Amino acid sequence: MAKTLQDADREARQLVANWTTGAALTGWIPGSAFFLTAADTAMIHQVASAYEVSAFDMDHLSGTLGGVVGSAIAGGVIAEVVGVIPLVGWAVKSAGMAAKAKVIGDAVISYFRERADLPDTKVLIPMDLSDDEQAESSSKQKTDIAIEDEDA
Repeated sequence: MAKTLQDADREARQLVANWTTGAALTGWIPGSAFFLTAADTAMIHQVASAYEVSAFDMDHLSGTLGGVVGSAIAGGVIAEVVGVIPLVGWAVKSAGMAAKAKVIGDAVISYFRERADLPDTKVLIPMDLSDDEQAESSSKQKTDIAIEDEDA
């Protein structure tokens, strides 16, 4: 069965959740902000693969995510300063690194979802059609759904 856009959405969300959890669990380690920035790059490539986008415009990606990544690096430096404070600082740093991974993950999901050539299997069912819309759709195939009445 061919992969659909909805399959890619599920896979990408799971990837982002995994990387976010990893950042939360390792964010307290001294120096982790720097290796977690590299981990964000791996997450971006995995999300691209989930949407089967093998080639993308690096200039556009750099422009779109440049601010986010720049902010994440600056946030990493700040997190290292906060991480000097035992326990509370470590908890704040881990939460910040997880939030950074989530923000970047959500941004790349949106980016690659728009560029994916996967089929969209979401089916929209029109409800309460006007008389004009009913006349237009009369030539389309209809499916009647039987609803059982509990009183009958």
